[in-house]
Amino acid sequence: MSGASILISHEELHRFIRDVLVARGARTEDAAIVADGLVWANLRGGDGHGISRLPRYLNIISRGEIDTQARPKLVHDGAATFVLDSGHGFGPVAAMQAAALAVERAKAAGICLGLVRETTHTGAIGRYAQWIAQRGCAAIVLAAGPALMAFHGARVASMATSPIAIAVPSGNGPIVLDMATSTISNGKILQARATGAALPPGAVLTADGEPTTDAGKAEILLPLGGPKGSGLGLMFEMLASVLPAAPIQSRALGPEQRTRHVGNLAIFAIAIATFRPLADFSHDADALTAILKALPRQAGFDEITLPGERSGRTEAARRKSGIPIPPKLWQELDKIAKANAVKMPSPQGT
Repeated sequence: MSGASILISHEELHRFIRDVLVARGARTEDAAIVADGLVWANLRGGDGHGISRLPRYLNIISRGEIDTQARPKLVHDGAATFVLDSGHGFGPVAAMQAAALAVERAKAAGICLGLVRETTHTGAIGRYAQWIAQRGCAAIVLAAGPALMAFHGARVASMATSPIAIAVPSGNGPIVLDMATSTISNGKILQARATGAALPPGAVLTADGEPTTDAGKAEILLPLGGPKGSGLGLMFEMLASVLPAAPIQSRALGPEQRTRHVGNLAIFAIAIATFRPLADFSHDADALTAILKALPRQAGFDEITLPGERSGRTEAARRKSGIPIPPKLWQELDKIAKANAVKMPSPQGT
């Protein structure tokens, strides 16, 4: 196989992911939700959170750490608050159920805080923030997960990469900020391993706590802005894990030494119309973004872009041209297809 990436349509990629997960015991509707999230990330250029995660998901299923038949259950149910226990099921399934509940209750009460506990990898959390914003609400999503990042000053994995996504409606579609509190996301390491690219200096450590740019040796991420990134990660753990009585880091780093893969979410939804007409909010959001984009630019900048703007352009392009799959990942997918008796995705144009 040549070194060129293989272009796959988003529909074919979705079909493949869904079929593989069904073959591994998932309900069809749950598999489709997981596929939605992985393909969403690939479409928007977040390839480290796309289909490159599928081998990892299958490994977690094989270890019995994803219950493919679990159904999320409400363990606290208030007018503007809830706690949803995933039962170690598929993260995207619990996250989408929580997003829908948060919108419904925010529109009734003005604002809602929903907590999702004891789930698994939820994928790119910008997906849930965008979905909420598309329904007339502002969204803040905080995630907590396994220790992949060093707390500032430590040389061992001691905090999650703890991403945050914030989205608001606008006349041009949701404005979506989606970022990890690590210098780079763990998905960037997976992507670099698939493509053979080097990682930026000052982003990762080896298992021995030494700096490296080799994705094959990278084991521990470093926090964005040093103490700022690890401080945010700590507070997200407090709000998304400790608050819903599902601590992750203290159980993993303390005497229990728990190694099970687990994640939690905190989702804030704010109904714009509770505070002012949605159309007026969108008008003012558009006015602000137009002013920012028209500002004088520094040397070397062709334009000023908004959070999520480049991702939106990538999505438009990839919906037409296809999603690029690196050769190494393609070979992994071929092995998965054969092991699960699932048809490989057909390359674009074949």
